[in-house]
Amino acid sequence: MSKLLPVQGGVLGVRSLVVAGYGVRLRASKGCIVVEEKGRKYTVPPSDVDQVVVVTGGVSLTSRLLRLLARCGVELVVLDSRGEPVAIMYLAHYTRTPTTRREQYAAYLDGRGVQVAREVAWCKMNNQAHHLEWRAVASHLPELREEARRIRRLMDQLARARLGSLDEARVRVMRLEAEAARIYWSSIAMLLPGELGFDGRDHDSPDPVNTSLNYCYAVLYSQCFRSLLLAGLDPYAGFLHVDRSGRPVLVYDYSEMFKPGLVDAAVVDLLLEGWKPRVSSGLLDREARGKLAMAVLSRLKVKVRTLRDPSSVSYGDALRVYAYRLAKSLRDHVDYQGFAER
Repeated sequence: MSKLLPVQGGVLGVRSLVVAGYGVRLRASKGCIVVEEKGRKYTVPPSDVDQVVVVTGGVSLTSRLLRLLARCGVELVVLDSRGEPVAIMYLAHYTRTPTTRREQYAAYLDGRGVQVAREVAWCKMNNQAHHLEWRAVASHLPELREEARRIRRLMDQLARARLGSLDEARVRVMRLEAEAARIYWSSIAMLLPGELGFDGRDHDSPDPVNTSLNYCYAVLYSQCFRSLLLAGLDPYAGFLHVDRSGRPVLVYDYSEMFKPGLVDAAVVDLLLEGWKPRVSSGLLDREARGKLAMAVLSRLKVKVRTLRDPSSVSYGDALRVYAYRLAKSLRDHVDYQGFAER
């Protein structure tokens, strides 16, 4: 559903039921999802949602509800206080053959992984430049357009770079990506009120902007995990980020292309509207977590135009489409064309 339906303790968004309240109870009744809090009750047909996202503690779910979600193919995503998915319940089986994963592993060694890593980084930089170009118009700050041009010059360097093995390529690709990121985030800092204390992207900074970005990126990871899994890919075997035990590095790779338009734009919009999240000991409060999760999930319905497609596509559809394209490119031994906005 594209319409937002406010619920005390949760909100029904773009095919996602986001639960963000203390004392909320979710149960199943007559084939429907029932949300209860403080004497209020809302009924949601499973056909209206793709997933239930629990973003705060103090939420109870019945085993009957879990069976209903599984039977109807509705995923359950549980996020911790930092937005990291601590549990994802999805179907016990998928129809994809193991061919895709075999090709994914082989691509790490035969050079195809280098092309994927370069393409993902190039698309991320393109989308950062696109975001700045859009902000230059919306905020009447022409200097942002010049910063976008600097990023595009780095994109040209990346496209022309001669890359060796995947391990060697990572160093060159991530150096250019980091240089583009410094330009991008210093430009975003120019847009935001100084009282927010945002000087640039720093994962470990306790300021409200970085804390909000960390949380929203984690929400995006859960969406990317789902898309990659449904495409038959192994979320834990990446190309751009170095493999680490227990870390879904392909999710991190894939999400890079969607961060500027899907997450960064959502967070910047909220902050420019005057909203300021409450942060304590580096953690967002319950209300802020719900608002940020909903802001990201709401943008899934926003349509954008891309360099590789004649018609517009929503971010939600793009998350699925470009995961399937990655899987197909690996199976067919052809270059991957990622998500690049225009």
